[in-house]
Amino acid sequence: MLGWIIDTVNLTIHLPPSRVERLAAILASIPREQKRTSVRKWHKVLGELRSMALALPGARHLFSHMQHALATKIGGRVALRKGVHHALDDFRWLLDNIASRPTRIAELVPLLSSAEGHHDASGAGAGGVWFPASHLVPREGYHQGPVIWRLEWPQHIVDRLVTDANPDGDISNSDLELAGGLLHLEALAQTFDIRERTVLSKTDNLNTLFWQRKASSTTDKVPAHLLRLFGIHQRYHRYVPRHDYQSGVSNPVADAASRDFHLSWEDLLADLSPLIPQSDTLQVWTPSSQIVSAVISALLKKRSAPESLLVEPSPPTPSGHSGKSSACTWPLTPFSKPSRTKYQSYKSSDKEFVKENLRPEAIPSGLERLKITYGQLHKRSAVWGPQTHGSTSTTTSTSGSRV
Repeated sequence: MLGWIIDTVNLTIHLPPSRVERLAAILASIPREQKRTSVRKWHKVLGELRSMALALPGARHLFSHMQHALATKIGGRVALRKGVHHALDDFRWLLDNIASRPTRIAELVPLLSSAEGHHDASGAGAGGVWFPASHLVPREGYHQGPVIWRLEWPQHIVDRLVTDANPDGDISNSDLELAGGLLHLEALAQTFDIRERTVLSKTDNLNTLFWQRKASSTTDKVPAHLLRLFGIHQRYHRYVPRHDYQSGVSNPVADAASRDFHLSWEDLLADLSPLIPQSDTLQVWTPSSQIVSAVISALLKKRSAPESLLVEPSPPTPSGHSGKSSACTWPLTPFSKPSRTKYQSYKSSDKEFVKENLRPEAIPSGLERLKITYGQLHKRSAVWGPQTHGSTSTTTSTSGSRV
């Protein structure tokens, strides 16, 4: 990779000293009290930061506010509002982190899946379930087996949800789905050692899927605040996330976890038992107050310090093997371009939840069953110059979620 130092012995990749110094210079050139800059300079800043983000896990999630500033420019000037300066502060945190934390190559390229999870959210709460592969090492206090979690939204969040009865609310159901996606990844990071592992998380909301795959959104609304937390979380826990779509009618476990708060854990687990492989090993994880506080703050468009998200997990349990996957083949082309994937319309199907595919031995092949692939670099056409295209139909996105 041009402009990067690759250590083939330790299998790490890092910026050369000159580029680290350049990153520091860029950040120093934009003091926190600066209110605006030229479009030309902002293009240069974004371009250089994007080039450095390629091999800095988590950095891709920090661009939402900065992209929004460019999209809302007035004439030749870009306003540097509070959200932009918060994003630059996140890059300053990243700069301090670079020196002590080289990037492992295994954090950058998806391998076979080590866990598959399904999550959902509603106006009442969020919940999900993870199914680990047999090679994934549990952390102390947990064992090899599925993990389920749920969180009931506080009333002040429910009161701000956009509904027919509350059209002036400022939190959408898709925002709640995205918040649930972050809690879902935290559930796995706290219960299993997922460092340098590829994990597959599925949602029944296409807006959430788009945000998760793209990693940033040109907005200053709730998704921008949540996506930065995704980046910080990924960098701290060192996993490779993959995301896919699962129809709402094929998402029964997460659906129940996110809605059936009238049931005790005992009654809920009893209801879900027929759907869970190894149901006798199903274990419950409860979100910590620290991660819940960070997520709620993001829903309210308030910034939390990066450190507030760093909940240190328990050590992995002693294992009789190295914990490494036995296969290192690419389930997808390494040249996938998620931002170019065209999202189609999807009909709900109750046949996507296949219990046999959720057994430990079947999890590693999960990326071969993606409903929405990550896209590929196709061969160029042999025809040069203008071509005549047939008519194409307009595609639409649908969501399997309900409030």
